[in-house]
Amino acid sequence: MKAIGADTGGTFTDLVLLEGDEVQTVKVHSTPKDPSEAVLSGLEALGGAPGVELIHGSTVGLNAMLTGGVAPTALVTNEGFRDLIEIGRQDRPELYALHPTKPSPLVERRRRFEIAQRAFPSEGGSLEVTQRPTKAELSRLAERVRRSGAKSVAVCLLHSYADPAMEEEVARHLEAAGLSVTCSARLFAEYREFERFSTAIANASLVPIVRAYIERLSERVGERELSILQSSGGSFPASQAAHEPVRVLFSGPAGGVVGAARAAAQAGHEEVVTLDMGGTSTDVAFHSNKAGLEEAVNDVQVAGHPIGVPALDIHTIGCGGGSIVSVDPSGVLRVGPLSAGASPGPVCYGTGTDLTVTDAHVMLGHLSPGAFLGGALELDVEEVKRGFTALGKKLGVSQRAAAEGVLSVARAAMRRAVGVMTMQRGRDPQRLPLVAFGGAGGLHAAALADSLNQPGALIPRHPGALSAWGMAHADAVQDRSQTVLGDLGDWPRAKRASVLKELAQDTSDLLRASGHAQSSIQTEFRLDLRYRGQSYDLALSEGRRDDAATRFHRAHAERFGWALEDAEVELVHLRARALVRRTLPRTGEVQPKRLSKSAVLGTQRAGFNGQVLARRIQREALQEGVRFHGPAIIEEYSGTTLLPPKWSAQVTKGLHLWLSKI
Repeated sequence: MKAIGADTGGTFTDLVLLEGDEVQTVKVHSTPKDPSEAVLSGLEALGGAPGVELIHGSTVGLNAMLTGGVAPTALVTNEGFRDLIEIGRQDRPELYALHPTKPSPLVERRRRFEIAQRAFPSEGGSLEVTQRPTKAELSRLAERVRRSGAKSVAVCLLHSYADPAMEEEVARHLEAAGLSVTCSARLFAEYREFERFSTAIANASLVPIVRAYIERLSERVGERELSILQSSGGSFPASQAAHEPVRVLFSGPAGGVVGAARAAAQAGHEEVVTLDMGGTSTDVAFHSNKAGLEEAVNDVQVAGHPIGVPALDIHTIGCGGGSIVSVDPSGVLRVGPLSAGASPGPVCYGTGTDLTVTDAHVMLGHLSPGAFLGGALELDVEEVKRGFTALGKKLGVSQRAAAEGVLSVARAAMRRAVGVMTMQRGRDPQRLPLVAFGGAGGLHAAALADSLNQPGALIPRHPGALSAWGMAHADAVQDRSQTVLGDLGDWPRAKRASVLKELAQDTSDLLRASGHAQSSIQTEFRLDLRYRGQSYDLALSEGRRDDAATRFHRAHAERFGWALEDAEVELVHLRARALVRRTLPRTGEVQPKRLSKSAVLGTQRAGFNGQVLARRIQREALQEGVRFHGPAIIEEYSGTTLLPPKWSAQVTKGLHLWLSKI
């Protein structure tokens, strides 16, 4: 297998070239003004790798939504419903705020257009149309939208999930006027108008921006096949991403989860908590290698706007290696959420002026000044010391105590994030290994696993580039869904199979259109179920023999602690996923080996609850099966791993590093 994964981060852009079992990594500074520049620099550093498929994780769409830099967008909806996107659900995210703020709508009111159309659901699931606009009215509508200055249009009509014909008719008139159109039912065929409208509007607002970026990147990478990683963890063609950019908002974090899952499976772990600590943020997720489609969620938010397409369940906090350290007016030490980013960067880079989490590690001797990024960047230790002297004076403590305090605050935030994805989801962290990666993940893995009483921590091979490694390993995936809203008893297996077969056909057609053979395509099916009257649902895979209602009662009891076995169970959505799996990494047992003297680079004083003499270990020299004890600092090009006293490290299959308490 040959593939290149390219992950654009806030500080660095990582590229990984896979050629069979061989892995080559490159890390270059990100170029926020044009992320494609960093991707091209990375490709050049890899020797170009002509003809190799490039699977890219893009932050262009996410950054546009977070910064408000979306394209001018119009909305076409039913008469009397143009303000639905502002009314929303009337929920209160800031429950105790006296003056709560709402996100600004992505479509200005002057660009919201109404049409005289009404349709009502009838028995059998079809729509009864009672009012429809004429062709002349639609032509006039298209001209009004064009004159509004909108670059893109979202067509969102009531009940279109049941019959998208009217949306498609409106879209044809708008496209004839030269406008880019997103139809809500084409993108997200599910009920709940607000969520469907919000998803379609977000997509429409991103199409001009993401499409321009993808077209520019496609031209510059030449003839190679270009794919984009979806938020759900599967890749799809760049041409589709240009029209459905809302599906790739969380492609970077998703790549990390995919890579962590592959590494965990290779090391013999089935269920894990993943922790991706980069320069700007930390992403935490739970992964089970047997969960499949059940792991995706459909209720994420970006900048306060609901997004309904599938995404991995990832919790993000503003705490990374570049997170800025500050002292608030009351004298409390704070870490993040602001980041020093790639420029100016931490103080130790020689260009930054604000202390960061990375600087705290330099202060405590966790990072070797001449070994950072393989020796490509010499760290400015003296400037870091001066910075922590000043911070210590503010706090009334020593330099080292100030640095230790920074790490304590950062790790407390990460522990809370792990708790969100474990205890708050009904999972026991003491049963789950931690898979830590990102440029800074290995610096905190053992301390976090110890504080949460986890079995241990796995540091994958090339941890600082694992998101890119995961992208190169990502399966090709297509997802489709359909709202049902009926009593589960009225939807026996045969009836469900009929709808799921149609959805599977749609997804398989998309994979075949992108060049995959039918024989390589696998399908997964999911049911979204709830008790009648509930406003939330649970996802279950479509089993082959067992009763869906029985499985739902059991799953509900496991998740929420109770079940109503005599209550009516409602089938909400049917979902299908078609995928083409990439080759899985080899697994198996390893033979124990001793640490060779050539792997030890020397020793240095480092802070592990006090200053100790720690060995510096070169990770690239470690072979499968090697085991050794801490204290140690394990160095490699893409990251550093801390092994505290009374902890051991063992190299697993695939050259991943398993840390556990002795």
